[in-house]
Amino acid sequence: MAVATVESIVNDARQILQEVTADGTRWTNVELVGWLNQFYQAAIQVQPSAFSVNEVLELAEGTKQSLPAGAHRLVSVVRNTAGTMRVIRQVMRYTLDTMRPEWHSDPASSTIENYLYDDLDPKHFYVYPPADVGASVEVIYSRVPDLHDESGGLNTAGTDPFALDDAFAPAALDYILYRAFSKDAETPANMSRSQVHFQAFMAQMTNTLQTDARTSPNGPDSSENSQRGQA
Repeated sequence: MAVATVESIVNDARQILQEVTADGTRWTNVELVGWLNQFYQAAIQVQPSAFSVNEVLELAEGTKQSLPAGAHRLVSVVRNTAGTMRVIRQVMRYTLDTMRPEWHSDPASSTIENYLYDDLDPKHFYVYPPADVGASVEVIYSRVPDLHDESGGLNTAGTDPFALDDAFAPAALDYILYRAFSKDAETPANMSRSQVHFQAFMAQMTNTLQTDARTSPNGPDSSENSQRGQA
């Protein structure tokens, strides 16, 4: 099965735009690759789960922790990975603040029991008890992938693999076409086409999000939840 690359997606866009010259005339390859990079940045706002990364994070000493460079937002803190593999549960900050007002200064430990996360501060989270030297945890977070080198168009980025699952390639194509036709937005026909492609991009991203929610093992159609309903 063919795997999507930058070149295959850009060439699909060039065909629809009827660009026949090698580097592009009205819409250059440099522009098209640049819009593919912008697709990643736009799509993560709609569906962060498409950009999920699961890795071990070495914790800083204390309670406040930072996600790695390039991270968009935290999804979950799963378990300890240094010594014990104890699971880590999320708690509300209000709860911990009420029960242990001085929890930030409690004795440090290499075994984390809880984590706290505020959506208004998406690139940081807190752990309890405070992390000791050597503490590490398994985290899931979303991040924008490394962007393609658009400086030379397909010459510098053509062989790069598409950074997401191939299922998102059609959405990427529609986003590129939305940006391409927006370039001539003063023409009513192009403005209309631009909006059609933007709506298609959004529909594909949100439909995928809804499908993921419906078919998730944690969703209402899962076998476990169905059995609970029959009990």
